[in-house]
Amino acid sequence: MKRLLLAAALATVAVSAAGTAEARDNHRHDRHDHKAERDYWKDRQKAERRARKDYEKAERDYRKAVREDEKAYRRWARGQHLPVEYRQPRYYVHDYRSHGWDAPPAGYTYVRPDPQDDTYYLIELASGLVSRILGD
Repeated sequence: MKRLLLAAALATVAVSAAGTAEARDNHRHDRHDHKAERDYWKDRQKAERRARKDYEKAERDYRKAVREDEKAYRRWARGQHLPVEYRQPRYYVHDYRSHGWDAPPAGYTYVRPDPQDDTYYLIELASGLVSRILGD
């Protein structure tokens, strides 16, 4: 009987030791899987941030190009305001008599925002309000 009990105890210890070694290997494997998964998600987040930055930069560049194109080809209507940048002396038309126009009233001037366009505007200097459109 003692031999039988001893054999059963040894068998239990052997099975338990084998189970513990297997559990230890599984735990190591699980840790490796968690690390690999964590690394995957970190890399993915970095890639998404990089892609978002690239997208935002492309959007900014596109909007800037559109704004520059609008400035070059924009036409204003009577009652609208010309931007401040077109109320600079380099856009003023000083030879209005050669065009057959009267002198602008006090506080007004003629401007030509786009040298490739034959549209001239009589604007109020203080606000940029377009009061008349001449030319094209």
